This record gives sequence, C-alpha cells and structure tokens, in this order.
Amino acid sequence: MRVLSILALGFAGLPAAQAQYLDRGWTMEVAAGKTTFKDVSLADLDSFTRDFFDSFALPVQTLNSTLDTKDRSLALTAGYRFNRWFAAEAGMYTLGSFRYASTGTVDDAGSILPSTFDFGYRARGIMIGGTATLPVGRNFELRARAGISNSSVTLKLSSTVGTDSLADKFSDASQDFYYGVGAGFVVWDYYRLGLDYMHHAKVGKSSTGTTNVDNVMLTLGFRY
Repeated sequence: MRVLSILALGFAGLPAAQAQYLDRGWTMEVAAGKTTFKDVSLADLDSFTRDFFDSFALPVQTLNSTLDTKDRSLALTAGYRFNRWFAAEAGMYTLGSFRYASTGTVDDAGSILPSTFDFGYRARGIMIGGTATLPVGRNFELRARAGISNSSVTLKLSSTVGTDSLADKFSDASQDFYYGVGAGFVVWDYYRLGLDYMHHAKVGKSSTGTTNVDNVMLTLGFRY
C-alpha cells in the first residue's frame, strides 16, 4: 500500500511538473499576413512623379498611373520564455512591396514627348524584442510585443522621355520601433495558433522615403 501511495502521488504531480517545465524554454513561430503601407497613396506618388520631371525642367502635361501593392507579409521568429509571462524574441520578416507605374507626356522646351515613370519599393529586415503574455485559462492567452527592428528598404525607379531613359536603385537600412498585440489558442500545451497585429514605425530613411506599416498576421508557434 505504501508503494501504491507513492506512485499515486508521483503521477498526480506530473501535470504540475509539466506545466512548470513549459513555463520556460525555447519557442519558434511562423507568421503570414497582410500589410498596409499607411503613408502611400496614388495621389502622393503622382505628385512625386511631377516633382521628378520638374527637376529636369520637364513639366508633366498628362499623367495616367497605377499602384500595385503586394501586401503579403512573412515572418520567422525564435525566442526564449523565462516564465509564463515574459519572453525574449528575435526574427526576420518581409513586409511586402508596392509598384507604381505611370505613362503620360511632358513638355520639353515646347515639344510634347511621351514619358513613363516606374517606382518600386520593398521592405524586409530583422527584429529583436520582448513579449509579455497573459494566460486566460488553460488554452487561451493574450500578449503584447515590442522591440527594435533593422529594416532594409530597396527602391527602384526607371523613367523614359522620348528615346531617352534613366534607371536607378537605392538601398538603405533604418532602425525602427515595432509594437503589437495578439491573442492565441494553445493546443496540447506545445502549439499556439494566434492572430497578431504589429505596427512598424517610420520604416526607411530620407534616401528611400519613410512609411508606417501595419501588419495583421496569422501565427503558428511551437514551444519546447
């Protein structure tokens, strides 16, 4: 009977020991979502196009333009849980891209010439920060995230006027601040299915232009 009592106490303590083990340890998470470039509009890029041609003394006469936004985001993060409330994280991400294209005419010293102007923008980077988690029952949790990101922005532009053409490419990195909130459902103690919102502030520099980016993601995480 004494042996059975000891075994019973041991098995009874297994869930508590497992929960304590899962309170700390390594985590990995993948995310896919949709981004919104907050400061990018067709009207603003049309104005930029006019300023571009004005810098060459080629005032725009007519202008037709389109804006194609590839607003898909991807992220891969890894981290360490110090306890059930706090964790550190680091990862890499891409925030998507957009492409502006325009056709029209410009005035070249009295001669009206056909013109084009294309503008492409892409942002990706790495991040490091922390996560604060609030468990709500056994299987549901809320979390807040914040940290610093190093965003690499690539900008490509090309233009034609008559038979003349110009193409250039700029790339620069900026240190930005990110923050976000999310909710998740924990499955079998080890897996997390979640929905997260992230905000990246002032991505880019003056050489590439800056923009704020909102990112809504579906996440799948694993704890071990």
